[in-house]
Amino acid sequence: MSGGPGRHPRLHELVARRAAAAPDAEAVVAGRERLSYAELEEAAGALAGRLRRLGAGPETLVGVCLGRSPWLVVAILGVLKAGAAYVPVDPAFPAERVEFMLRDSGAGLLVTEEALRAKWAGRSATVVSLDRDWDVIAAGEPWTGEQEPGEQEPGEQGPGSTELAYVLYTSGSTGRPKGVAVEHRSAAAFLSWALERFTARELRYTLAATSTCFDLSVFELFAPLAAGGTVVLAETVFHLPVAAADRPVTLVNTVPSLLLDLLSSEPLPPSVVTVNLAGEALPAALVRQVYATGTVERVHNLYGPSEDTTYSTWALVGRDADKPPIGQPVTGTTAHVLDAHGLPVPDGGTGELYLGGAGLARGYLGRPALTAERFVPDPFSGVPGARLYRTGDLVRRLPGGELDYLGRADQQVKVRGLRIEPGEVEGVLMEHPAISRAAVLARGDGADAAGLVGYVVCAGDTDFASVRRFLRDRLPSYMVPGRFVPVPAIPLTVTGKVDVGALPAPA
Repeated sequence: MSGGPGRHPRLHELVARRAAAAPDAEAVVAGRERLSYAELEEAAGALAGRLRRLGAGPETLVGVCLGRSPWLVVAILGVLKAGAAYVPVDPAFPAERVEFMLRDSGAGLLVTEEALRAKWAGRSATVVSLDRDWDVIAAGEPWTGEQEPGEQEPGEQGPGSTELAYVLYTSGSTGRPKGVAVEHRSAAAFLSWALERFTARELRYTLAATSTCFDLSVFELFAPLAAGGTVVLAETVFHLPVAAADRPVTLVNTVPSLLLDLLSSEPLPPSVVTVNLAGEALPAALVRQVYATGTVERVHNLYGPSEDTTYSTWALVGRDADKPPIGQPVTGTTAHVLDAHGLPVPDGGTGELYLGGAGLARGYLGRPALTAERFVPDPFSGVPGARLYRTGDLVRRLPGGELDYLGRADQQVKVRGLRIEPGEVEGVLMEHPAISRAAVLARGDGADAAGLVGYVVCAGDTDFASVRRFLRDRLPSYMVPGRFVPVPAIPLTVTGKVDVGALPAPA
């Protein structure tokens, strides 16, 4: 996958190669709308030309806010071809968050559509409306993605383009969203692993149902396009049955909780051969349920933060796995389990996961202090300037070398002076045959009255005495919740985290 001597190609170059090799192949579909690779390249090149004339170029940021049609992919590719970086904005985001993202990123250009134009009234960004302005865009000189004289050639500072590719905003512990800035070389290194790991058959029709504001979308869009496959756009994973009625979806890439909810009402289409699950703990019961279709051949448990370009570790999960591990690092990534002093933890011991290697992001946009806090020097690498990202996730290395995820370090609670990771309790709860989802919190009336409460989505009239016995067989007694609250669903925030404020107080 070399893009020249000693470097990875840029993201849009991967797509351009496939367009040159098979221009008439189907690149993107959304219902009855479709674009071939040639049409995708032509439209993206025309948009890139327009954006260049409006000032887009290396290290400039362009907002992209569009519905889930093939033009969403045109917009992202057009921004990349122009040499700029895209900042995805979900049309469903509240106005306050959108305003912050545009202001914080400094995006002076915004690609959108007329139906959403009212959201940008009064804002200073120059708006390019694809449907209203398309005649003007198409009439202009297209841009191929090549450098102008004087622009830095990608790869001059190392193996791959150091140009910024995209900025994704994630929730911050202080309440202020932070923009994760990812360069082309990091994303291309990740895709190099993806093309090694996934076959063209698996990527042939890849469901893209994740908002482009979240890092799973990088895999869903660029892995199939780099492999010559088809991106099957859908509003959510719950639209999979409809999408699969038009195209035989072969790969689904989503989070376990969403797939659980889907399977409660709809079976997986028989065309699906590979299921990727990421973003939260993977219950073994879900793995068995997916394999029980008889048509799914591979289930992967994938782990990784946006700060390390989507996926950092992977595991091919067997049909009879008791507790799926998060596996081993992807190609080009290093993983260290370190204690509070930054020293390696013996195998089997619990420590914080530090990630290094080719996939690391540049850092947090405009926040050098936070970048320095989370991206620290790598004492284990001989490469000058090498860094490690502190994930804040607790793991242990299993005897075979794979990593086992235990929970978040910053979710740690104390009950009667004993430290507990709620994620570990949640994982065991979801191994119970009657429980499909769980969230564990420390609740109490006072500082000394904290106790664990288990919020559970369960089948029928579950006998919680049997649940307690089940937990006591697997956990120390102090980790067994004192109270259980049945709920119809575990409420989630827009970023997929448990919405603690929406959970009822226990009686």
